[in-house]
Amino acid sequence: MNSRLTVAAHVLGMIAYIEREQQRATTSDELASSVGTNPVVVRRVLSQLKQAGLVDSRRGVGGGSILARDPREITMRMVYEAVEERDCELIGRHAGCVGENCHVAPVIAKYLDELYADAEEALLRTLSSVTVDSMSRAVMDRVQRRGALHRPSTLQAS
Repeated sequence: MNSRLTVAAHVLGMIAYIEREQQRATTSDELASSVGTNPVVVRRVLSQLKQAGLVDSRRGVGGGSILARDPREITMRMVYEAVEERDCELIGRHAGCVGENCHVAPVIAKYLDELYADAEEALLRTLSSVTVDSMSRAVMDRVQRRGALHRPSTLQAS
């Protein structure tokens, strides 16, 4: 897993928050400023989210990104599946030694494959239980408790 899921979660959380509080679309420049990355990175992630049917875009004045679905219906697992590479192991494997004198590697490899598969399934179950709406609300509640968010119109990266 790489940082795409983190960027996508931040982006979707911000879009959900701005839609909820300001009833408007969010620009990639605003999102990039909040995430602390280049707008090109944000646009790349937005493209993946759009392909997955999670975001849409509005052109012109007042344009930007909006959620394509109700944020209560978008799970973090859906986000994960939209932005992470297919057929990519969450936890990397090491082939270990090969040869007739190596008795541990084949056994530990099978054991670790089972352990990692269980861990990956637990992660996917957890991601399935969290929605963009619940994440966005929880994060913004924490931000407000820290006193870092004064007004929705002044939302900036901290």
